[in-house]
Amino acid sequence: MKRNRILILAVMALMVAGLMTSCKSSGMAMTSRGQLFKINIYAPTTLAEGADGNVDVVLSNRGVNNVSDILADVELPPQLIVLDQTNDRGITISHDPGSATYHFTVGSLNPGEDSHIRFHVRTAFGTLSETGQISVTAWQRDLPGDKLFRKTTIGLQR
Repeated sequence: MKRNRILILAVMALMVAGLMTSCKSSGMAMTSRGQLFKINIYAPTTLAEGADGNVDVVLSNRGVNNVSDILADVELPPQLIVLDQTNDRGITISHDPGSATYHFTVGSLNPGEDSHIRFHVRTAFGTLSETGQISVTAWQRDLPGDKLFRKTTIGLQR
């Protein structure tokens, strides 16, 4: 009986350790330094063909320590045409014309602070009923697995 308990505890500890070291897809991760880093994507659930809308990406620190040196990639599907892109002060952007990926660098996020990135887009669904994935991947050395990602899609409004 005692052996079974020890075995169960050992297996549970290994599972927890495995989950903590893998990359996170839920959009939120806790670090060993008390940082709670979070990615949210705010996009319309549906848009009509040729309609304009905003895709907002919010990088947040909900922990007790600063999160620094954050690199974030936002990849937009071909069904979204970027009309304009804005972001908060303190965020640097790099984008190659013709590429669907935008690279952002955030120097530091204090506890309780958010950094906002906005894309004003127009839809071009063609024959599809939803866009491809809008995905955000953030890298930071204190994150489990060193990265965190989040994704969503926009459906065709009929």
